[in-house]
Amino acid sequence: MLCEVMKKVTQNRSAKGSGILLLVLVMMILATVIQAGTSSDKPINGEASAARRAGMQVYESDRGRQLLGEVIEADFPLLLPDWNEEVATYEPSSEDVNALAQVEDDIEIICVLGTWCHDSQREVPRFWKILQETGNPHLELTMFAVGRSSDDSAREILDNIGFDVSLRETYNVELVPTFIFMSDGVELGRIIESPQTTLEQDAALILSVNKPGKISGKPTWN
Repeated sequence: MLCEVMKKVTQNRSAKGSGILLLVLVMMILATVIQAGTSSDKPINGEASAARRAGMQVYESDRGRQLLGEVIEADFPLLLPDWNEEVATYEPSSEDVNALAQVEDDIEIICVLGTWCHDSQREVPRFWKILQETGNPHLELTMFAVGRSSDDSAREILDNIGFDVSLRETYNVELVPTFIFMSDGVELGRIIESPQTTLEQDAALILSVNKPGKISGKPTWN
């Protein structure tokens, strides 16, 4: 059909507006090609998202499916869907959420976790929920998944995907999950394995948001 239209246009070059029609047709064709090319690259679920990003591997171990390397929240709905149950049920304190929403400095939060670890399975989804309710773009979460310290296969996988130095050693992590709060490259504090109070309150204390008695240096639970 398109060929027929083009033929009529070229046969009737003297017709008024034929040049405009030809231009419109060309623009429509280009728009269709661009849309077709970009839609196939758009991640549609966690697996697609992970497949398009270097630095994450799925590892089937004796403790079940594990993720290794840099991970994002979008990796979990398909690969480890049980993690979403904690997101749905956890209710963070509105007071602490509101306090975190007022943070104006750019804070990088590095989380080293183990998808095989019960504490990570509980605390990491809860932290997602806190960030969702906070809605603060200044709080940026980066997550790295590791294997057990005794799991040589997991360490080899991490080495093969570019983490030639253990993530545990890089961030001085012994227990997972560990949440490390950084500002301009300086560590403000960390939450290790489980919070002293709640995740949101510990985070607010580390960032000293609307809390009496500004914390000096790293918190005592670090």
